[in-house]
Amino acid sequence: MHGPEEPLLTYTPAKLIRAETDRSVRPHHYIDLRSHPDAVKAGNIVVYPFEAITDEPAGTYTVSIRATLSGDSYQQVIRFGKLQIGTADVETPVVTKDRCAVCHLGTDSGKFYLHHIDPRNETSVGSFSLDQDPVQSCKACHNNDGYAAFRDNSVPGGRVADPILRRVHGVHNGSHLEHTFNIDPDSGDFADYVHVEFPANVKNCTVCHVDDRWKTQPTIFACTGCHDNVWFGPKAETPEGMEQHKAGQVTNDTACAICHSPEGGGVSSIADVHAVQPPAFKHTVDLTMTPPANGEYYVAGESPQVSITIMDVNTGAVVDPSTLVVPADSADVQPNEWRRANFYVSGPRANTVPVLTTAAMLNDPGHSYANNDLRVQLEEGLEDPQITRTSEAIIYQLGDVAGLNPGTYSAFAEIMPSAPLGGWGYATFQVGTADLEPQPASNCTDCHMETTQHSGYFAVTFTPDICKACHDNERQMPDKALWTDRNAGFGAAPLSRRVHGVHYGNYLHKPEEVHARHDYSHVIFPQDVRNCTKCHSENDAWNQNASRVACLACHDDDKSIAHASVMTFDLSREDPWSGDELETCSFCHGPDKELSPKNVHSLSNPYVQPYLREGHH
Repeated sequence: MHGPEEPLLTYTPAKLIRAETDRSVRPHHYIDLRSHPDAVKAGNIVVYPFEAITDEPAGTYTVSIRATLSGDSYQQVIRFGKLQIGTADVETPVVTKDRCAVCHLGTDSGKFYLHHIDPRNETSVGSFSLDQDPVQSCKACHNNDGYAAFRDNSVPGGRVADPILRRVHGVHNGSHLEHTFNIDPDSGDFADYVHVEFPANVKNCTVCHVDDRWKTQPTIFACTGCHDNVWFGPKAETPEGMEQHKAGQVTNDTACAICHSPEGGGVSSIADVHAVQPPAFKHTVDLTMTPPANGEYYVAGESPQVSITIMDVNTGAVVDPSTLVVPADSADVQPNEWRRANFYVSGPRANTVPVLTTAAMLNDPGHSYANNDLRVQLEEGLEDPQITRTSEAIIYQLGDVAGLNPGTYSAFAEIMPSAPLGGWGYATFQVGTADLEPQPASNCTDCHMETTQHSGYFAVTFTPDICKACHDNERQMPDKALWTDRNAGFGAAPLSRRVHGVHYGNYLHKPEEVHARHDYSHVIFPQDVRNCTKCHSENDAWNQNASRVACLACHDDDKSIAHASVMTFDLSREDPWSGDELETCSFCHGPDKELSPKNVHSLSNPYVQPYLREGHH
């Protein structure tokens, strides 16, 4: 039992339920209904009498019943009942189940993936029932005086209650924790989570919180869940490695709001400190296209024009395209020069390649991407022949759409002046059909929300149409055969390869092949990654089209790679990605086969436990 609902007050009313509080005794802070002498059993009914209510704080309380079948640990369940003590006013939670579900609820398995679902060893099935109704299932143990505790040898008994407030803040802010007590690789209380990067901006408290108590009720305990290296005691006693609280010693929470006011202003306003500023773009980029003759989609014989207009964010003034000049010295870019002004056209969504532009036609093996430079060139002969400029727009003449596969295509432009950030824009268009192709993955913003990719360059949103402008399936560098060597010749790895590898990083055998400069080897998807529909929600192409580039991104062990090679007819085996391969994946992994991705990744019937936290590497 736990309550009231207010996190700063939530505890286990041990006196009311007659539970032991001595942490050296089992059970403590809960009742074992199998053995307690006051538990009266009659058939399938168990009656357990509480003590009389006395001085329990008024509020909403929750009674939890958890059971596991002794002969089959997969058979486990948790259920709840609510009751009011001392008031008829029902309290509301700070965080609700649906907020946790956005990232942690498996779309295919129906299970929440939090701490307790993890198997502790090869024979364990995990205590997944403890995670299945956050936050009330969490607070049953994680409260201010409950079953859950962390080790601290500096206090009597060596155990301290571990409230949900501290635990959740610490886990989600794992990579930013600083206190040795939390991050020591051998004994740190959050040692398992020091690589956690919150997929959204961790300063954005409203991602999880459903009300504004995060800024109206600041407390030492809540804030140090993230700001764990701040010392609130006497300055002379500041422990080594910690920072003294800027306002000096603080012994309680009553004065917090004086400096840390809820709204803007004050010495250190919570709203100001936690404000997530949008990218400071200097320009907007607007793309428009000449319409198709039939009003819906382009057909053979039509060559669209794209008009690209760049405007100053602050004044709205149109930037004269003739002023977009290539710098004379790329290491010393002048204010009137531009670092970048790139234009891409690619599609369709099903198997994206560069199309219709000069760079797409050249397929230049010296470049990683099929980018078309929109800037005025200093060297004669480098100007893109498809570009014309007016005083207000860059006009790019695309090629004839004849021969393109029907589907949805995209045009994307990104610019960067002498100092970031410039701006970007994109537009989609249809070729050969009015039917909009579904996105290969469409739920990126569920977890990543307002965060951006390549923030130092062009800060684009998580949109596959934009990503695939560079992460396409065209192999532009034929002399590259390995994934660590310019991504096996693709320049930038195809989107399915890169995204699968990033999100499965902790379990890869060759995490160094995901990216040459960034380490994703500790990434654990916030649910079992085999819940494919979490990302692939618009269609089942992930089940229809098994392929080497997608599947080997996760299944990157030598055995799987050898299997894929044996099952692929390749005229040039010295270069397994040259484009002349004939894959036979569908014979065994087709949508209706026993080994289809949907069947292989099935997690619910029967239930399949997640991987152990320890990765392969």
